[in-house]
This record gives sequence, C-alpha cells and structure tokens, in this order.
Amino acid sequence: MRPHLSRPRSRPRSVTLWAAVLAACLLGSAGANARADAPTAAPDEQALAVLGTWHAPAGDDSGRASIVELFLRDGQLYGRILRTVDAQGAEIDAACKGCPDDLAGQPLKGMTFVRDLKPDGDRWVDGRVMDLRPGWTQGMVGICEIRMVGDRLELFGYRGLRALGETSTWTRIGDTVARPEAVAAP
Repeated sequence: MRPHLSRPRSRPRSVTLWAAVLAACLLGSAGANARADAPTAAPDEQALAVLGTWHAPAGDDSGRASIVELFLRDGQLYGRILRTVDAQGAEIDAACKGCPDDLAGQPLKGMTFVRDLKPDGDRWVDGRVMDLRPGWTQGMVGICEIRMVGDRLELFGYRGLRALGETSTWTRIGDTVARPEAVAAP
C-alpha cells in the first residue's frame, strides 16, 4: 500500500477573489470618509456651471427621464427632482417604493436625491446619491461626483468598489446657467 501524501489545501479561488473585493470596498470607503473630512474650498466659476435645470435619462430602456434642479445650500451641491416624464414627455406620478424609512412611498417629485457634494476645482466630489430607478436597487445610496464635460453634465456614482460605478450623462434644459443666489433651497 502506498503512503498517502497529503498536500496543503489551498483556498478556493472564489474565496480569494471575494476577500480581495471586500478589502477593496473597506479601503475604498475609508478613503472616501477621510476625504469627506477635508476642508471645503469655495467653488470656482467652472464648478458653478452645474447649477440649474437638467434632463436626466433613467438609464434603462423605458425612455423615462427626470427633470432635475441642482442648487447650492451652505456651500454644498444638492439635486432634487422637479418632475418625472415618460418617453412621450407626459408627467408620471412616480413614488419611491424601495426608499428607506421616512422616504418609503413618497413621491419622487420634490425629493432631494443628490446631497452633500463638495467643490474640488472644476468638479463636485464626495457626495451621496440615492438610486431612484424602479427595481431592486431603488433606495440604495452610493457615493457620487459631478463634473461638466463640454455642455453636458456627468454624474458618476458607485457603492463600495469605484471600478463598478456607473456614469449618467445629463443635458441642460434652457440656455441660462443659474447663479447661486438665484437658486433657492427648499
């Protein structure tokens, strides 16, 4: 009879991969928290170009979109939904069924879903965005940043691992850029 040769057992590849993803998520959120404590500088003129009203497509094949207002409050950037429209432009009275706590079942119209963005040169960083698209991700909150790319606005949002984030491109409604003093906070 041959002696049994035992090899050291190695971890399955999937366990190692999940450990790496978990470490990246933990390190990524620690970096975001450290940066959030950094002092905020006054926004420059290019950063203020994001203020105003924007057409934000839903990001799916439904053709729905939201009309969003970006405004300043205490030196930070916020965004609220003015209305939601279907593919033909008719207004929809949508509600947030998957939103947490006091927002559950509330209408999307008037909801502030982008919060606490801080100026960083010509962009806004370290904010929070709530996913309001219907489905299993509705009500989830992630980290976001906003920047202008030509005459369009890009909102980049992610949860945990930045590499798995998603960018939404918005177009301005109207020709004017709102000035901070002209945009009233709710």
